[in-house]
Amino acid sequence: MALKMVGALVCLALAVAVGCMWVFGPGQVPVTPLPAVAGAGEGTYSLAAEFPEVQGSYTLYRVVPVTVTEDRVREIAERFGLSGEPKAVSEVTGEFFLVDVSKEPEEHMSVYAHSGGVAYHILDREFPTEVTEQPDLPSDADAEKIALAFLEKTGMQSPDARVVKTEVNQKQEVWEAGATEPKVSYDITKAVRFGRSLDGLPVYGDEFAAILGDGGEVVGLVKTWREVAPDGNVSLRSPEEAYEDLRAAWTVRPHTGQEYDRITIEHVAIGYWMEPRGFVQDLVRPVYAFSGTALRDGVEEPYVEYVFADEGKR
Repeated sequence: MALKMVGALVCLALAVAVGCMWVFGPGQVPVTPLPAVAGAGEGTYSLAAEFPEVQGSYTLYRVVPVTVTEDRVREIAERFGLSGEPKAVSEVTGEFFLVDVSKEPEEHMSVYAHSGGVAYHILDREFPTEVTEQPDLPSDADAEKIALAFLEKTGMQSPDARVVKTEVNQKQEVWEAGATEPKVSYDITKAVRFGRSLDGLPVYGDEFAAILGDGGEVVGLVKTWREVAPDGNVSLRSPEEAYEDLRAAWTVRPHTGQEYDRITIEHVAIGYWMEPRGFVQDLVRPVYAFSGTALRDGVEEPYVEYVFADEGKR
């Protein structure tokens, strides 16, 4: 009998327990924003969507710089009721890490100098090793109320944030050898996810989610929410050009398309791209978002990739 953990998890590096498998959702693991090898996925794509209408110009945004020091990390930690000494653990990601060992179980918090991003976790409750009965999770409406109250309590709310989805974040499944479906499945946590828009266009790449566990306790919070200011205007390349870049694997995130047997693009939208929390970002540029369905080994799964849209840029 095998224990399997699945879910749309927020970015977190942790050891995988023996007998468990963690599956991260699309776009949730930080990646270097460099293109893959051109031409890698040209024969994989089919288009079943209309291209969006492009207006004359779009606002370019500049990121408002943040300063993250040990004192700043302590101040944020106090909002969560945490004590402890922050440590700079990575020059690459700019991460400061703090753990409150006085709590049972321990509570962790990271703050990222490159983005101001915050990640708070009660690991033993957010990622329990094994669950033997269904946790008491709140309804979607109650989960939203709990999450908003927690954001107010910790001073983590943002006036431009809106709830975009409330969903099961993580499941634990028990499988028997040869079975085609799990013997037992438990919903472990529920996520209240937030999003925003700029100039009425969606922002992609932001992380902002409160994770609720048994009894409606907030067991995790991730927020990467750069503040921005207008910085001129840009014209966009045509969506046809961007689609050709997608097929040639010139995407915001490394991607070839070769891992799929077929990709059907069902929707194309214009938005803005935010880098993951461990990356430096100066400009917030417009992108084309190509979404649809991908087929891999006979199994369909959601698909989304992004191509920079500003004219003359890749």
